[in-house]
Formats: sequence, C-alpha cells, structure tokens
Amino acid sequence: MRFLLTTLALTFAIVGTADARINKQKKPRFVVPEFSAKSYIVADSEGVVLKEHDMDAILPIASISKLMIGLLASEQNLDEALEIPTKREVQSSIPRKVKTLTRRELLILSLVKSDNLAAQVLCTNLPDCIDKMNARANELAMFSTHYSEPTGLSAENTSTANDLLRLLLIAAQDPIITHLSSMPSAEIPTNGKPIKITNTNPLTNSLDILLSKTGYTKPAGGCLVMVLNTNVGQRIIILLGSKNSKTRIPDMERLVKGLD
Repeated sequence: MRFLLTTLALTFAIVGTADARINKQKKPRFVVPEFSAKSYIVADSEGVVLKEHDMDAILPIASISKLMIGLLASEQNLDEALEIPTKREVQSSIPRKVKTLTRRELLILSLVKSDNLAAQVLCTNLPDCIDKMNARANELAMFSTHYSEPTGLSAENTSTANDLLRLLLIAAQDPIITHLSSMPSAEIPTNGKPIKITNTNPLTNSLDILLSKTGYTKPAGGCLVMVLNTNVGQRIIILLGSKNSKTRIPDMERLVKGLD
C-alpha cells in the first residue's frame, strides 16, 4: 500500500511539473482593454459629423502623415523610376540591392506597409515637399495641422480629427489613394525576390474599406483612419491617440460596431 501511494505521488508530481512547463510556454493572451482613443470622429460621406470625442484636440498623427505626401505624389508621374538611397536612416521593406522603384510602387509601400523610406523618397522627389504638404493643408482649411517631415516619425507632425476629416473627404475622391491604401496585400516585382507586403490595417481583410491608413509612435499612440461602406451608408472614421499599436484595432472595431 505504501509503495502504491508513493508511486501515485510521484506520478502526480511528474504530471504537475509537465503541466507547469506547458503553461509556462504558452504566450500570454492579449486582453482587449477599454476604449482608449483620445479623439475620434464618425462622419458620413458628406463630412457631417455623426459622433465625436474631442475632435479639435491637436495630437501627433504618426504615419497618418503619409496620406498627405501620398496625395501630392499621386498627382505626379506614377511610372517615373525614383532612385533609392544607399544610406538609410529608417528601417524599410525595400531590399538594399534595389536601386530604383516607380513612384506607384513607392506609394504602395508607403500606404499599404507604411514604409518610412518609401515616404522619404516620395518627398525627396517633390520640390519643396514639406512646404507643399503644409500649403495643401492650408488649402483644405486644415488650420490646426502641421507637417515637419513626410513619415510621421516626428511628434511635430500634428493635426486634429476634425482637420483629418477634411483630408479624407478629398483623398476619398482620389482613385489612386483609395485603391492602393485599401489593398489587403501587395507584391512588388524586383530584379530579385519580389517585395511581399501586407496592409498594416488587418480590417482590410474583413470590411468593405475604400481608404485606410494606420499610424503609431509612442507620442502619438495608435492612430487609424478609414473610409468604408457599411449597412447604414458610407462612413468616415478617424481615431487618434489609442493606447498603442494593438489597441487601435479594437478601438476602431468598437466604433464600427456602433454604426449598426
């Protein structure tokens, strides 16, 4: 009897140790936090605001900045080959052996993958690029908006949800911006291995999205803007200052769910 009890105790100890090892190897589950965005707008296709929170708060906008350089670049020759610099200050999906890409291909990288180098090259090949970005913002009455560089890495790139609504109303009329930014994935041919990218907004796989752009830096938090078709009509949703890059999607899903 004593032998049987000792054997059972050893068995349970071994099983318990194995279970503990398995549980230790499991990745912690991501718990969806409470809604964390600092500012948002839900508007219809005419720009009528249906719902908002602190829409005039001036906040860093991270890579939402790329929509403006994208809009300006889309007005140029899309088939022109642009030189890729050998010296890089930012990370990129562009292999170092790639020497040139067309403006269209750089737009795809900038809008779909939010590639910072692609945005820099687009800006470098537009004379007085930053001045033009700020001038276009003024033309659109985005008077609380300021751009200091094209990528959004700088916290000095700031705007409001209200200003960005004006930008999205214009960008949503641009067939190049809408087509490219809403692609769930893309493949760019090169002399070697093609550049395969997926959209930084996973909702492009599940929603009828016409235009999309994500953004994230520590100062800006998670940002996401979309134009989409819904069962209550076309909607424009702008979300700024979510807690981080993971929370911007749950925050946006809550706003989309609230459209029903």
